[in-house]
Amino acid sequence: MKHLSSVVYALVLFGLLIPATAFAKAGLGFSISASTDGYFSSTLVEVKVASVKAGSPSEKAGLKAGDLILDINGKPVKGANGLAMKKILGGVKPGEHLLLKVQRGREGVLVIDIVAGP
Repeated sequence: MKHLSSVVYALVLFGLLIPATAFAKAGLGFSISASTDGYFSSTLVEVKVASVKAGSPSEKAGLKAGDLILDINGKPVKGANGLAMKKILGGVKPGEHLLLKVQRGREGVLVIDIVAGP
């Protein structure tokens, strides 16, 4: 993470930390925090799960706050365009699967298969 301002800029500009928009639509039930490689850049460096709503499809699938998201539906997060990743997350429809590869501390790399709710 280069600069805290990069994180704030990414969250505000790309709306990546607003569960009521991109995540609630598809019924995923989690929010994220993201950092970019510069203040005016949309190139992602890191995306972490900020929170997981109790009883949500994400919780049922085993996603946890603090998980580092490595890829989304087979697309690597590091170096990706933040708007493209937001589009993928926001485009998940009820009943569709969202596959996340996450790094979780000592447990290592896990694949989380979330079936979006209504």
